[in-house]
Amino acid sequence: MKKLLSFLFLIIQIKFVANAQIVSSSWDNCSKYLGNISRDLSSSNITTTPANWLTYWNQVTPSNAGKWGFIEGQRDVMKWEGLDKAYQLAKDNGLKFKQHTLIWGNQQPAWLENLSSEEQLEEIEEWIMEFCTRYPGTDQIDVVNEARANKPDGGEKGNGTNRANYIDALGGLGDTGVDWVIKAFELARKHCPNAELILNDYGILNNPGNRNEHIALANILKNRGLIDGIGVQGHSFTIENMSAEQMKFSLDQLGATELPVYISELDIDAEGQNPENTQLTRYKNLFPVMWEHPNVAGITLWGYVKDHMWRETAYLVHGEEVGADERSALEWIKSYVNKSNSGCDITGPVLSVEFEEIGFGFYPNPVKGGSYIRFSEDEIIKNIRLRSMNGEILIFKDINSKEGNVQINLNRGMYILEVLKENDRHVFKKLIVR
Repeated sequence: MKKLLSFLFLIIQIKFVANAQIVSSSWDNCSKYLGNISRDLSSSNITTTPANWLTYWNQVTPSNAGKWGFIEGQRDVMKWEGLDKAYQLAKDNGLKFKQHTLIWGNQQPAWLENLSSEEQLEEIEEWIMEFCTRYPGTDQIDVVNEARANKPDGGEKGNGTNRANYIDALGGLGDTGVDWVIKAFELARKHCPNAELILNDYGILNNPGNRNEHIALANILKNRGLIDGIGVQGHSFTIENMSAEQMKFSLDQLGATELPVYISELDIDAEGQNPENTQLTRYKNLFPVMWEHPNVAGITLWGYVKDHMWRETAYLVHGEEVGADERSALEWIKSYVNKSNSGCDITGPVLSVEFEEIGFGFYPNPVKGGSYIRFSEDEIIKNIRLRSMNGEILIFKDINSKEGNVQINLNRGMYILEVLKENDRHVFKKLIVR
């Protein structure tokens, strides 16, 4: 009996046995997640999600789509589409959603510059309130990003432009030196009381001075009950030359805050004469230290598809389609990450559901890719999920009627059709696409 596993925390793992059963068990109560951004195309406004996203990841972070400057580039004109899609990707598939970011000196609305401090504060709170109202199920928020080096103090960014200039609107440095950060977290706690609030920054893992400053700020917030996690970016140019011992030491220091640690924005470059091997070696050296550290509660990669990444050589797959060629590093990650080293409850119950050959009908079967399957009028069907043989959800559709058509635009192969019937019972059938 062979268990067919997909990568990471799939909602369902499936294995077939001789009596035509599906045995499924969810990766419930896991202490860690491995996520990714829903889309990163810095030079365009494309907000679609790659077709193979759910094959690999189980936590969603928006990239540019979550930044205030992208959403409200024109005052009171909100572009929510990309953030809507990222949020819905998480909620449709039972995944954690982390917002990135509320306050950051970079990529903030330019129109803020000419407002008074009082007007700026009103706009800041309005932005946070609108986000929290629109996305009430947000699990985590990078409240302030790069407080150390990219304060919204109007300073030059190094590319001829200036950072946002509303630090005084949030209280400036004040008595603590970080009053503006405290105010930002207070506003986030006020309007998003159910979300876990995170302080995120770069250059923390590899730089002791930056790390000490980050920890000190986190402790100030912790003493006020305003922070729930500490985020550290993992871009390749900051961590690729670290040893495993140095990485562990850094994580030990961060863990001493007694706050969960989140590795954010992870990417590992592939360089040199043998780039594939370079990337694979770097992942093998550093990833297990991060993943198995008792204080690390999640890792979020910053893209994974070739030609759609900020770090151009750090991609892990060659395309967006299901079944696209994977780099050696991704193949290794898939073999390394498992239920036991992800802190999951491996003693939980196993749900066994038999295939039903009657009870609902659909046709044709087999179906050609790009055509439709049609459901009969025998029973009311509430929704359907079409899963790959590895368990990932490829299609989810609410039907809520006695007849529904669902377009199948998939590669040739065998799939599992899961149907939720009117009596809230799940039944399964095999579907073949030719």
